[in-house]
Amino acid sequence: MNGSIVCGVDGSPDSQRALGIALEYAQRLNARLIVAHVAALPDAAIPAYAYAPMGRPPMLRPPITDGRTEADLEASEALLERVAAEADVKGAELRTMLGLPAEQLAELADDVEADLIVVGSRGRGAFKAAFLGSVSNSLIGIARCPVLVVPRGVVETATAA
Repeated sequence: MNGSIVCGVDGSPDSQRALGIALEYAQRLNARLIVAHVAALPDAAIPAYAYAPMGRPPMLRPPITDGRTEADLEASEALLERVAAEADVKGAELRTMLGLPAEQLAELADDVEADLIVVGSRGRGAFKAAFLGSVSNSLIGIARCPVLVVPRGVVETATAA
């Protein structure tokens, strides 16, 4: 084990449960914990394939940014600090990013050569997840390391036993 665990949080109770599990694993394995939040881009700023001349591959256009970008990153930093304080996380590295959550978490895990990514599950059900998409499902499909999706009730079940 390289010694790095990435935990994606969004402030929801599910992500707080995931952070608790990631913190426990990091302590047990003496691993570095990186807690990350991705401020999602506005729909208009999501990269899309642009027109390409005949015979050339399409190129991704750069994201369109607006005045919200800096405010989004500041809000992301505040959220991370609050979540880390509530979970009594000490010594973890806090990272904020802007973009598509699954892609950014997978890229961060690649950059730090993480051994594991931990995220929470919102438990939407198969139909809603298929229709709305799911960060955890997308992450499982693109991450180059194992992804632990912490389902609802895991922490409650463990403490009740």
